[in-house]
Amino acid sequence: MKQIIMKTKLSKIGNSIAVILSKKILDKSNIIDGQEIEVFINDESALVLKPIKIEKKMRPHLNLNLSTWEAQFKLAIKNGQLPEKDVFENMSNTFDYSLK
Repeated sequence: MKQIIMKTKLSKIGNSIAVILSKKILDKSNIIDGQEIEVFINDESALVLKPIKIEKKMRPHLNLNLSTWEAQFKLAIKNGQLPEKDVFENMSNTFDYSLK
């Protein structure tokens, strides 16, 4: 079944011609900004854009060994990753007073 979601015009950009796709089209086709796509013409001479699947990266194992955290913090700071500011610093609540 043919389903038309949007109509648009082609735009000249340098020596190329571009088409701008709406958010609705991108969401329906699972295409995200910067993603690679395959472009081909099917048997009915229709231009087809197909997203190339993005491989999900595995998250690194969570390190629960507290003895290595200080070294990891120092390495992160050395690599330019600064610690977040504590938005609750200098603020108190009844729980804090119950610990004293």
